[in-house]
Order: sequence, then structure tokens, then C-alpha cells
Amino acid sequence: MKLIMKDTEKALIFVYNADSGLLNAINDGILKIVSPSTYQCRLCSLTFGVVQMKSRWKQFIESLNVPAEFLHRDEFNERYGLPDAEFPSVYIRRGDEMSVLISKEEMENTDSLEGLMEMLKTKLDMNGKNT
Repeated sequence: MKLIMKDTEKALIFVYNADSGLLNAINDGILKIVSPSTYQCRLCSLTFGVVQMKSRWKQFIESLNVPAEFLHRDEFNERYGLPDAEFPSVYIRRGDEMSVLISKEEMENTDSLEGLMEMLKTKLDMNGKNT
């Protein structure tokens, strides 16, 4: 799910700790099944099944009424090139300014999809979702 945004809009940018491409997606899917405890992307393991985004997560994101962009780390680095970026993470972009909304550490310490959704709602409220 990728949305086209105007440069002045506020947006959420979700960044997976995985690279884009069909071969990477196949390898990730196999790893999730064979050895889920070693999978490197907490965001992906919480929000995706083996091949597609969980419907509860998709509905939740759509209910936020904030444009959202989902990127792999190589896509994020190519587009935004933030030198200190860590993945997985969630950024909030307002115009040309971008800041971490949910850090890698916070993401890795989230134990459920419900926990991630609650954290995201709380962080958006603290950051003025509608401003």
C-alpha cells in the first residue's frame, strides 16, 4: 500500500527491515515459516501474514486518515537517505521535515499487533495527528 503525497502533507512512513524485490520477498516468506524467531523485521512479522498485509492492520491504517507509505529499507534509503536511520521503524513527515515516530527499539519490544496499533495511536495523539 503506497500513497502518493504532496510535499506539504503530513504522512506516516513505515519502513521494513527488509529489502524490496521478488527474491527477497520469497526468502522472507520462507524464513517466516521455517524460522520465525530469527526473522529480522518485527514490523513485517506483526503486520503481515506469509504473503499479504493483515486485514486488521490495513483497516486500522486506513482509519487513521493520515497518508501512509510502506517502504523497504532500500527504497527508504534511496528516497530519503537519512544517515542514522534504523529499521524497522515508523517516521512522521511534515513537509520537508521527518522525525522518528516509533523507533527500532520500540518496534522490537512490541509483542502484538494490538500493541503496535495502540502505540501508534498514542504517538499520533502526542504528535498532534490533525495538525
